[in-house]
This record gives sequence, structure tokens and C-alpha cells, in this order.
Amino acid sequence: MNTKTIISTILFLTYFSASGQFRKQNIETDSSEIQIIRNSVYHVYEEAYKNKDSVWFSVHFIKDTTRLNTEGWKTKENKYLGVWREYNFEGQLLYTRDYDNASCIINKDLYPYHHLVEKMKSKADSLIISTYSQEFFENFVRFNFNCSAYDEEGYVGSWTKPLKRRPTEFLFRYSVKIGETDWFPEMIGITLDSLGKYVPNSDDRWNRYGFEEVKGNKRTFNIDRDDACKIATKHGLVLSDTTEISEFLTWENFQNQTFYNGRFRYYITELTGKTEYNKGDVRKGIIYRFNVYSFNPWTGEFIEMKKMKSRKEWGKHSGHITGLIPDN
Repeated sequence: MNTKTIISTILFLTYFSASGQFRKQNIETDSSEIQIIRNSVYHVYEEAYKNKDSVWFSVHFIKDTTRLNTEGWKTKENKYLGVWREYNFEGQLLYTRDYDNASCIINKDLYPYHHLVEKMKSKADSLIISTYSQEFFENFVRFNFNCSAYDEEGYVGSWTKPLKRRPTEFLFRYSVKIGETDWFPEMIGITLDSLGKYVPNSDDRWNRYGFEEVKGNKRTFNIDRDDACKIATKHGLVLSDTTEISEFLTWENFQNQTFYNGRFRYYITELTGKTEYNKGDVRKGIIYRFNVYSFNPWTGEFIEMKKMKSRKEWGKHSGHITGLIPDN
């Protein structure tokens, strides 16, 4: 399961997808591979170092390449690191963002209606705390400033993009982790209307709207990877030097428009096989098959073992990969 930060990927792709006058140049040195992108808006310089997981990323405005838009370090998996600052063409600081510590300081003089976004974010936080617990919110939930605002005409802005008009609907997405794992992005999605009222939705692209109804007083994750692996061996998992296993948190959506709309599950997956195939002369694919050991992350209880698969397919101009789906 790919757990890199999706929001960072979106930020990265934004620079490359600006329309018009697109040019790309590749340069290789003894120590790095350099890519320079020029389009109608930005001049993008990216230098990936061969012997370490480090990429220097720098963006200037194409109209005047002495004017900085943003720059900083990231990994080759496109995870942003450390402190980044973004400036507009006039050289005004828009915001300062610390990716390591999940903080973002906005220049509110340039962000109309941002007070509304902050107010609604507090309401979304409160929903998570009241549904689960303060302990869960503090230890297992992180807001990476992934939000969007809308009105009757459509999208109006986000946490880091100044709002064009007064919004009437707000979408906030949160990352969640288990224990010492990496953060799993967009595991909680909350939509609020102009009054801060929760709006149920079953059509989320990432299938992570809604909340789980957790019983009992201790509503926080309580699962250990090593213990889960030991339990999984009692249900068929064979651990050896060649066993390919992964662990991750997932959200199983009930696909209905209610407040309690799904449940978290902790998966240990065991790769059991790969099947390659061709579609004509131009498309190829691989089907990966898994034994999936499912646990309740709130209690550590083993739920079931099930057969699942994922499919990767590509061609000359396009490709896709599915998440885990039932292998019937």
C-alpha cells in the first residue's frame, strides 16, 4: 500500500500541469539528475541526488525568474520535508509551512475569509473528539491543511489558496496513523455547511467520509503490529525471510449517507502471487493476490482472513492501479 502524502503529490503536479508553453530539459551529472520545466506560469528546477533520498525543488515565476515562488527539500517519493514558504509574484509571503511538524502560518492580510475556514476547522476537530476521544485526536490524527471551500458556483479556494468568494461549504481531510506507523493520508473526511453543520456524503472519491460508531469508554486505537502478526500466524500467515507482508490502516465504507458510515480496519497483507497479462499489443498488466488478515484497531481483535487482489495496468499513454478488492 502506497502511503506517501497525497496532498504533497497534488502540490507537486500543480506546477507541472500549468497550461501552455510547456518545455522540459533533462541534465545528468555524476551526482544528480536535474529536470527543468518551463510553462506559461512557472520555471521549475528539480535536482534529485543519486546516492541519497533527497530532491531540491525550486520554483520561480516565468515572467521574471529572479522572483521566487517556493523552494525546499523533498524525498524521491514526493514527500515534502522541513519548512517551505510560498510567495506571490509581488514578493509577498503567502504562508510558511512546516511539513515535519504539521504547522502552517498564513499571511491573513492576503487571505479573505480565512477566519471562516479556521472557525469551521475547529468545528470539524470537535466532531472527531466528541465521536472518538481527545486522546485519539491528539495521538493518532493530524491535519495537514488539506481542505477545500465551495459556494454555489463551485470551488473558491483552500487553506493555502486565498478564497475568491465567501464559501458556503467546507471539506476537511485528516491523516491518521496507528502506533509508530507513517501517517495514512485522507483517512477522515468531513464536510460542513455554512453553519458548521455536518453534511453526510457517500460519494467521496477516497471513500473516507463518515465516522465509526465505537463502543465503550476507551475510544482510541489499541493494537500492536507484533501482536497482530502473532495472531495472524494462528490463522494461516507463514512468516519467513521471503514472506512479503505489509501493514496499513484502511476505511471500509458502508456507502450510505449517515453519520456512522463505515469502520476502520487494520490490515496485514501477505502477497501470495502475481499474474501478468496482455491486452492486445499496447497494454500490459499485473494482478497481485493477497491473503488479508483484518483486525479491529480499537481493540486489537482479529476479525477475519480474506482473499483480495489489486490490479496494475498500463499502456503507451495511460495506466492505473486499483486498491485492494475482493478476489472472488
